[in-house]
Amino acid sequence: MTKSSNERAVNRPAVFREPGALLYAGNCQDLMKASLAGQVSLNAWTRRGYPGIDLGAALPQVCSVGGWDATTPQDWGLREHCNEGVKIAYLARGSLTVTMDGRRTTINEGQMFVVRPWQLHALGDPNVGASHIIWVLMDMGVRRPHETWLWPDWIGWPERDRKRLSELLSKNEQISYNASREVTRTFLDIHEVVAGGDIDGGEAHLRLLISMMLLQFRQMLESQAPVLDLALASSKRTVEIFLKRLRHALDEDWTLENMAAECNLSRTQFSQHCQVLTNMTPVRYLQTLRLNAARLLLESGAQSVTNIAFDCGFSSSQYFATCYKKRFGFSPMETPRQSLSIAN
Repeated sequence: MTKSSNERAVNRPAVFREPGALLYAGNCQDLMKASLAGQVSLNAWTRRGYPGIDLGAALPQVCSVGGWDATTPQDWGLREHCNEGVKIAYLARGSLTVTMDGRRTTINEGQMFVVRPWQLHALGDPNVGASHIIWVLMDMGVRRPHETWLWPDWIGWPERDRKRLSELLSKNEQISYNASREVTRTFLDIHEVVAGGDIDGGEAHLRLLISMMLLQFRQMLESQAPVLDLALASSKRTVEIFLKRLRHALDEDWTLENMAAECNLSRTQFSQHCQVLTNMTPVRYLQTLRLNAARLLLESGAQSVTNIAFDCGFSSSQYFATCYKKRFGFSPMETPRQSLSIAN
C-alpha cells in the first residue's frame, strides 16, 4: 500500500535533536514566557513543543499556525535556531529584524519572509519591537536542501503545481517579499480563525485558507519571474552547510558513517562532495578543524591540555598530542600562549 505524504513526512529522519545539534529546532520558549507574562498576545495552534494550543490530530504536517501581537517594544527576541518545517510569515504591523544565516534584514509592515528548515535564523535585534506577525510553519518532510518536498494531502493541488511551488521555494532563497493585497487578506483571515480558539470548528476553514495563501503566494512569486538556482537544492549544498556548522560540534563522536547520515547521503556521495569543497577527505577535514580549534584555545591559555583535547573531540590527551605535533611541528605544551594550567 502506498504511504500518504503525511506518513512519509513523519517518517523522514529527524536531525533536530537537542541544543547544539547542527540542525537544532528551537521551540521558542522566550516567546512562550513573554506570552505568559502578558507582554505579548500569542494566538497559535501548534505541535512538537512550539508555543500555543496543541493541534492534536488536526492539520497534519502543520507545526505552528497563528501569530503574536506585541503592542510595545519587548525585552526578548528569538535566538538563533532552525525550524522543523518551512515558515512563511507576514508582518501585519511594525518592523522586525530577521537574521538569516548571518545576513541581517529588516522586515517592514506589509512584507513577508520565508525560512527553510536548514536556515539558522534569529528574530530581533536582539529584542523584538512592537509588531504583529502571522505565520504558517509546515513540515514538508525536508531537513536538508537536496531532499524532496512532501506537501500535505489536504492541499488538493495537482502534482505539477506542488512541484512548481517547491521549486520556487527551494531554488530561490530571497528572504523578504512585498505581500500582495490578496495574500495580506488571507493571512489576516488565518489569524482571525486561530484567534477564535476553536480547532475542531476551524480546521476545515483553516485548511482552505492555508491552501489559498499558498496559491496566492505562488502567483505572487511567479509574477516576479525569479531566477532559480539549481545549486541551492543540491546535495553538494547540503554538505557545504554541514561542513560550515561542523566547527560548532567538534566534541561529538563523528565518523564517516554518521557524518554522511547527518546529510542523508551515502558515504561515497558525502566523501566526494567533501573532497571537492575542502580538498580533503571527511576524516582529515574533521581532524584539521579540531586541531585548529585546539591551537586557538591553547594560545588563549584558558584551559588545560586535557580539557582542550576532550572539548575538541579527541579521545585522549596522548592521541591529541601526537596529532597536534604532527600537524604543527611542536607539542601542545610548546604552543606559545599567555598561561596554561597543566592537568594531572
